[in-house]
Amino acid sequence: MRKEKIQAIELRKRGRSYLEIQRKLGVSKSTLSYWLKSIVLSSAKRKGINDRAGRKSREALVRRNRLQTSLARERALAIHESAQAEVRRLKKQPLFLIGVSLYWAEGYKQNNDHGWKCVDFTNSDPAMVRLMMKFFREICAIASEKFRVQLMIHAGMNGKAITKYWKQITGIPKKQFLKPSTIISRASKGKRKKRLKYGTIHIRIYDVKFFHRMLGWIEGLKQIYNTECSSVG
Repeated sequence: MRKEKIQAIELRKRGRSYLEIQRKLGVSKSTLSYWLKSIVLSSAKRKGINDRAGRKSREALVRRNRLQTSLARERALAIHESAQAEVRRLKKQPLFLIGVSLYWAEGYKQNNDHGWKCVDFTNSDPAMVRLMMKFFREICAIASEKFRVQLMIHAGMNGKAITKYWKQITGIPKKQFLKPSTIISRASKGKRKKRLKYGTIHIRIYDVKFFHRMLGWIEGLKQIYNTECSSVG
């Protein structure tokens, strides 16, 4: 014990933290506190301890984030593969084919480590929006409370009236509508001629698993029909 105490004191005088000494010597923190209580470190050595602790904390955070990213990729890949396998069965349903195809054309599909993972269908055609709501509810079994709506309207348009209109089209409760976002088109320079009467609607579902499932369905359709087209050619 005498040897360990001398080593501990020497390490502390060199500016080592209690944790660093504890790991090196295998001595309890309470014992170290007793041995080292009379040692006062200079401000430079205290700064060195804090700097090393901060660096190690950041390194640990980076490692943890990398692990989480890797696990997230693995989970996403598993969902993609499962969804692709579902396509051969689900493609017999016209509503499935229409819904996935429309999302393929008009939905948010950016899939990277930093982007948000949200199903977001954007359109201004009420008939198409009704069809997508039918797809989400009947094929995807999305619960009513999971829908969120963001309306994009131009300055001067009646936000309340437009919200009421899309509420009737979608059947989504008003409380699930976000505040309409007002835009000014640079191309039109404030002119009203080509403005959409009811703006543009974003139907959003904040569900990471469903987002990856949708991408898997799209990929499944690509594979099936690309193969069929190639064989015909």
